[in-house]
Amino acid sequence: MSDNKVLIKNVALDLFGQKGYEDTSLAEIAKEVGIKKPSIYNHFHSKEDLFIEVLKDLIESEVTAYRKTEENMNQQEPLKNIRVLFDLFCQRLMTTKEALLWKRVTFFPPEQFKDFIQEQFIYFEKVTTSILVSVYKEGFTKELFQEVTEDEFVASFLCLVDGVFLEHHYYTEKIFQKRIESAWKVYALGISSQKGE
Repeated sequence: MSDNKVLIKNVALDLFGQKGYEDTSLAEIAKEVGIKKPSIYNHFHSKEDLFIEVLKDLIESEVTAYRKTEENMNQQEPLKNIRVLFDLFCQRLMTTKEALLWKRVTFFPPEQFKDFIQEQFIYFEKVTTSILVSVYKEGFTKELFQEVTEDEFVASFLCLVDGVFLEHHYYTEKIFQKRIESAWKVYALGISSQKGE
C-alpha cells in the first residue's frame, strides 16, 4: 500500500470521526494530506469507497487488539481474563482515534451505510463473544463463576461494556474513571463465586 493511500485513510479516519461522513469532503481530506482532490481517485473510486475502507480497517484494528489480548491470556485465570478484556475495552475507548469514529457511526450511522455498519458490528461482536465463551468455559469448569449460562455470561459482559461506551460519551475522564471502577466492582461481585476475590 502506498504512503499516500495510508495517509489519506488516516486523515479520513480523523475527519470522519470529528465531523461525520456527510460533513467531510474529499477536498478537505486532500488539503489535510497535502495533495489535490483528483489525486484521491488514484487510490479510491469515491468518498463512499474511502469510508468503507476506513471502517473495515477500524474493525480489523479492534479484532487484532482483542485476538492479541486473547493470545496473551493465562487460561488458568479466567477471573483476571474478564478484567483484562474490560480494561482493553476501556483503554481503546479512551485512547484510540478509531473509537471516535466508531461512536459516531454507532449513534448516528449514515443512512446509506446502516446495513454495512451493522454487519461490521455483528462481525466484531462474534469475535468478542468467542473470546468470552472461552473464558466462561474455563471459569465454569473451575467453579469460579456464579451459576449462570454461557449466554447470560456473555450478555452481561456486553451490556456492561455497552454501558461504558455510552458513559464515555457524557462524562469527563476523571468522572468516567470513577464510574467504570464502580461498575466493575459491582459486576465482579455479581459474576464471581469467590466472594473473597
